Amino acid sequence: MKFLPMALILPLLALGGCSTVDGLKNDLALSYDKVAGVFNKAIDPIKEKRKQLPVYDGTCPDVTVRPDLTRLVDFQDPSHTADNAKVSEVVITSVNNVCRIENESLVMQIDMALAGKTGPKARANPKDKPSFAYPYFIAVTDSQGTVVSKEIFAASLAYGSTQNELKQTETVFQTMPFPDASLGITYSVVVGFQLTEDQLAYNQGNAVSSAPMVEPVSAPAPSNIPKPASKPKI
Repeated sequence: MKFLPMALILPLLALGGCSTVDGLKNDLALSYDKVAGVFNKAIDPIKEKRKQLPVYDGTCPDVTVRPDLTRLVDFQDPSHTADNAKVSEVVITSVNNVCRIENESLVMQIDMALAGKTGPKARANPKDKPSFAYPYFIAVTDSQGTVVSKEIFAASLAYGSTQNELKQTETVFQTMPFPDASLGITYSVVVGFQLTEDQLAYNQGNAVSSAPMVEPVSAPAPSNIPKPASKPKI
């Protein structure tokens, strides 16, 4: 029997105007289910069409990645986090963004590069072809640090029977009104993996210096993005 952990694609989560980035931090430990199956990546014609939209020549909103949310490590047993108990792991290695114009809206194209690896517990049998789905979020905040929207997606990585490392890029489009700094209308975007409480605690207690670093995107991280806490705050 193949052991193929898989996360369900989580539904859209819209946050009200009273939510803040601190509230977003408290929401990071939303658990996800695992099911057996395989994701087959297909070309999305809508995404391909959007890539052809005209580029916005104004200021594209900043995109930042929280350091403790750049990695997701999955273990066979969350309470046993030894290296020989790893099922798989994935790291955000870089994020690039460009803004485009669609009708009366600003559309941000976010390209997130991922590097995945299988662990010792990824296969029950040597010929298994494990496939995993990793939940990640895209959150938009306004100039006051209020989270105006948040969506959760799933990045699927499928390995061959002899393949243990994989690199791929996830492309997401985020639609928002045009920013107008003169009127105080500005936006920022925060991305990262949607972790369970155990996964967040593991990241905060097991920094890996050799892990790929997330490069600055549009600008340095805004000051209203909270720093990692010593313990996950749920």
